[in-house]
Amino acid sequence: MNPPEHDTPRLAAVGEGQVFEGLNESQHEAVRYGRGPLLVLAGAGSGKTRVITCRIAHLIRNSDVPPACITAMTFTNKAATEMRERVEGLLGPDRLGCWIGTFHSLCLRILRREGHRIGLASGFNIYDTDDQLALVKRILKQEALDDTAGKPRSVLSRISRAKNALESADELERRAFSPRARAVAQVYRLYDAALRKANAVDFDDLLVLTVKLFNNDEEARRRYSRQCEYLLVDEYQDTNRPQYRLIRHLTATHGNVCVVGDEDQSIYRFRGAELKNILDFEHDYPGTRTIRLEQNYRSTGAIIEAAGAVIANNLHRKGKTLWTENARGDRLQLFRAPDDRVEAAWVAGRVNELSAERTLEEFTVLYRTNAQSRQIEEIFRRERIPYQIVGSVQFYERKEIKDLLAYLRLAANPADLVSFRRIVNTPARGIGQTTLEIVDQIGRNMGMLPLDAAAQALDQGLLKSRPATNLARFVGFIADLTDRAATDGTALLLEHVLEHTAYADYLKKSYPENASERMENIRSLISAAVEHAEEGADDSLQAFLDRSALVASADDVGSQPGVTLMTIHCAKGLEFPVVFLIGLEENLFPHMMAASSDEDIEEERRLCYVAMTRAKEKLFLTHARYRRYQGTFLPNAPSRFLDEVPAELVRVVDPQPGAMSNEWRTRETARSSGSSAARAAARARTSAPSVPSQVAQPDPGDGYGVGARVRHPRFGAGQILGREGSGKNLKLTIHFDRHGTKKILPAYTKLANTGDAGDQSR
Repeated sequence: MNPPEHDTPRLAAVGEGQVFEGLNESQHEAVRYGRGPLLVLAGAGSGKTRVITCRIAHLIRNSDVPPACITAMTFTNKAATEMRERVEGLLGPDRLGCWIGTFHSLCLRILRREGHRIGLASGFNIYDTDDQLALVKRILKQEALDDTAGKPRSVLSRISRAKNALESADELERRAFSPRARAVAQVYRLYDAALRKANAVDFDDLLVLTVKLFNNDEEARRRYSRQCEYLLVDEYQDTNRPQYRLIRHLTATHGNVCVVGDEDQSIYRFRGAELKNILDFEHDYPGTRTIRLEQNYRSTGAIIEAAGAVIANNLHRKGKTLWTENARGDRLQLFRAPDDRVEAAWVAGRVNELSAERTLEEFTVLYRTNAQSRQIEEIFRRERIPYQIVGSVQFYERKEIKDLLAYLRLAANPADLVSFRRIVNTPARGIGQTTLEIVDQIGRNMGMLPLDAAAQALDQGLLKSRPATNLARFVGFIADLTDRAATDGTALLLEHVLEHTAYADYLKKSYPENASERMENIRSLISAAVEHAEEGADDSLQAFLDRSALVASADDVGSQPGVTLMTIHCAKGLEFPVVFLIGLEENLFPHMMAASSDEDIEEERRLCYVAMTRAKEKLFLTHARYRRYQGTFLPNAPSRFLDEVPAELVRVVDPQPGAMSNEWRTRETARSSGSSAARAAARARTSAPSVPSQVAQPDPGDGYGVGARVRHPRFGAGQILGREGSGKNLKLTIHFDRHGTKKILPAYTKLANTGDAGDQSR
């Protein structure tokens, strides 16, 4: 984002065929479009990345736009890397100066240069989720808000949602309607203050603070807007409020913005993404040229037709009709499993069957919630099918990696309290909780940084001899590490930390079962530092820490051999020859939390559309009649989305006789025993789960005992399966006869008790 220091050398214009070769008519039109706002509605698999990269090449090669005036933003490092490689493939290996990266990396670059304008000190660290949780837990404990505000992860999620809506702590407090909401607002205020004191930001801050900079500093806003004379934005449907405001600021002086997106693939509302950003683009940018990319290059005709039929049921969309010149292909297969274990076994069987002609990396299993992976994993392990789970613990989230990086982060930023607390006694060096409480108290009372507070405690003689000696050694080591950072490379710093702390011995003693594997991870970290230095860019410690902080879990897809298992949200932007979409049941997909809102149901349908369009050649769908929920078999109706797929596109596969799990067989035997009257009664109750006798409880006095029958004003009759909390925080798990299992807060819902579990007549 730096202005060029000299005139950028112009490239000799080449034949347009080199840029436009193979583009269809709509893609060609989008690539050639000149100045002004452009909205490219790109259906799944329609070649949107190619449009963006060819447009960049066209602007440079054929329109004489200086590369330094072009900025392209996307959401993942993987997508940004692919985009850069494609542009280099079109323009040659020369470094031409156009900036391509993620929203967060762009904002980080800006804040590193301009943060002082809004009071952000240089050298700030970026806190990841674990760091943020540690900080929230600390605030909850110090302010005695544990019981009022809620669990730390829930509080952090609420703070993140507020930031993604550009809401301050004061605004959140003004809207608070309960003691818990007011407590969350208080934690938010203290959390932000603690971040600033620690000279740290979280991921949301990278966007929010950049928007704040441009709101408050007209000169900076105009300067960066001029540098981004041609702005291209990928996956525009996933932008949140801060990203929307950032784009508006960067286009304020020229309006040259090309956004590419698909409203039918907007699936991140829970992260703050706003569908209206793409739906209202033409209103926000008068004179917009809108181009639809509707030819799909990825999937077979049957898959495209099925996915299109599902998404056509949504009302909030601009509308596209995907088509393809690919072969029609096989019909979708729908397996109707008796229970979730048979479902998993069937998936494993199909993988084994098809893997004779395919590599395992060509398969993926997609599910709505992470909990669904358990059965698949168990069966895959039994069948010895290698797999990798996307969204599990990623490299930079592993303990040993975070420990080593915490040493570097504290050396780079002495104000980082979270890093200080993480490593001050890791490995153990005889610095106990009493010592840390004294240091904390000095820091709070005197407004000192943690290392300065530690030095003050030592100077005042407030510590016993042995802890004082140990703390002095730690403070001295961090000071030495800070000095070394000015001359030594990051790899040497990591080697020095390993040697000085005897970290390998610590791993052998603390984690004997996998110490060698953890050391391999550390060696990989050192290799990453070496690679970073060899890339020839900024090889400073701060640059390496920034790079490590910006790595996303989605960048690891396909890094391990085997079948890929992941949630549908993680699958966005990926494609596989063979896709298994499991768990297509009401209350699971669409999720039970979406049942009360048409807007939520439409997002669930978009999620289904995204899942279906990941498949290139074969798409398998499954649903289970019964699925375990907290140890209990519960019945689930097939998902409404299955009804929206044309019947002629689906081949239904039923289980073979006897193909049922032991749990299912036991349940069916019990239901089929006894007189015909007993069987009739059992059939009448198939929509209601049984409550295990060991779970049933006497009425606790509020009328909401486990096993009781109740009636909800919207969902009708149901049975209570479980209860959590008490008073206003009482939460009931209820299986409704017609709407499945839901979580209900009786304090905020008119819930009538209609009798015990044996009374089904009401």
